[in-house]
Amino acid sequence: MKKEHDHTYVLTLTVRNNPGVLVRCTQVFNRRGHNIEALQVANTSNSVARMTITAFGKRETIHQITLQLKKLVDVIDITKKEL
Repeated sequence: MKKEHDHTYVLTLTVRNNPGVLVRCTQVFNRRGHNIEALQVANTSNSVARMTITAFGKRETIHQITLQLKKLVDVIDITKKEL
């Protein structure tokens, strides 16, 4: 649920298409107590997939989530866009 001071962010992750990657990425949000508002995952090649995650939150919190996602082994690249 979006609160008054929350912003909408779209995170686009390029990840290795391995079992469990989606779970590990969503657990980062869960540990911070954030809901994912929208999630889309699609293959881009045999071994690479793209995740598009929409979430509400404070700038600092989403920044911390992004930093934690970058630490995951299967995450290749992340772009963050504030709407």
